Amino acid sequence: MVDQTEPPRRFSSTARFSNRGRLVEVLRRQGPLPRVELARSTGLSFPAISGLTSRLIAEELLCEAETETAATSWSDNTDEEDADGLNGRRRGRPAVLLTLNPEFGRIIAISVRMNLIETLIADFRGSGLAQSRLTLPTRALDAGALCDLVIAQINAMLDATATPRHQLLGIGIALQGIVDTDTGRHLWSPALSVTDVDLATPTRQAFGVEVVMANDAVAVALALAAAEPALAQGLSATIMVGHGIGMGVVVDGEARWGAGSEIGHVKLAPDGPQCRCGQRGCIEAYLADYALYRDARTFLDLPPAESQQPSEAQMALLRERALGGDPRLEHLFQQAGRALAEAVAATISVLRPHHVILAGPGLQAFDVMRRAYKERLDQAVLPWLLNSTAIYVRPSESAAIVDGMVRRTLRVVDRNHLEATE
Repeated sequence: MVDQTEPPRRFSSTARFSNRGRLVEVLRRQGPLPRVELARSTGLSFPAISGLTSRLIAEELLCEAETETAATSWSDNTDEEDADGLNGRRRGRPAVLLTLNPEFGRIIAISVRMNLIETLIADFRGSGLAQSRLTLPTRALDAGALCDLVIAQINAMLDATATPRHQLLGIGIALQGIVDTDTGRHLWSPALSVTDVDLATPTRQAFGVEVVMANDAVAVALALAAAEPALAQGLSATIMVGHGIGMGVVVDGEARWGAGSEIGHVKLAPDGPQCRCGQRGCIEAYLADYALYRDARTFLDLPPAESQQPSEAQMALLRERALGGDPRLEHLFQQAGRALAEAVAATISVLRPHHVILAGPGLQAFDVMRRAYKERLDQAVLPWLLNSTAIYVRPSESAAIVDGMVRRTLRVVDRNHLEATE
């Protein structure tokens, strides 16, 4: 783990469009605050903040926080502060904390990946209210069936939580593979046999709200940046390791449209092992779960994986045997570690990010990969470049995908609603 001091917060470009947006941005990142701290954090005057918050409360977008203990350390008196300044205790009347109104509306996020559709509904603060997981053979779905299934899952979640249709503000959909975020089309995914599918348009027509599409690695990058504010500073590249290998790029805590990268399909060897994309020698063909399990079956008596995708239990068995000293499995995981190092090396050399985060369930095997990974990384990257990048290992669970999509969708909803009412 890398520990570092969080630098001062900078506003992202999507939050600069209005004073209202700046205020909502601060509350999303910092939680409930009194008006005097909102003024400090946004750079707006106290009278401007008072006017803005009054209007947003009238619109029911903001409300007073139900937190009595936190309010005792704040004051709304801007003229009375002790010698400790902004970080000290303040005198004057106890402040009223303002927060985003959770009942202002709801967001639904969906993750479509190999043999699994996961759905989460969240309130306007981003807190999850209910979640579901549907297992089915996703590669058997045609375009129409996929769209119908996504719409059905959204309707089921609305019904399960008794959410009126008018309270739904936005929908986020994350997929493995290549997504055109501008048009809302899924271009290719290993989880599906169909390509170039327009998921956004029928979903938007069914519910009349904004539909946000993203690669699943981008969603994980956003979830990690929200969970660890230090990772939201500067340029962060999250390499997701699991069913496939993807990368999400976040700048100052915000994903840019098209910020997903197919780093897993960078070629290591033209005559290397078969990749799920149809080509050979991709990083993914050495590192992804399906590749490791496929190669392990050439020398171990293992049951076949459903749709060529091993389960969590099957991958856990490989890790246990490798840690137990099986030299053949150790070789496979060390080869995977070198492939991971190549992905990190390419990322650092091309993007020069402040942070690289290695995430996903595949990182649960990192201890087996570590030695080979480090040796190859030291060889593949210029020392001064490597030393300028902080690298973190975060074996995130799949839930991070829908959490990240909630955050991405809320940002779009914020922008659209606040621009429309500015």
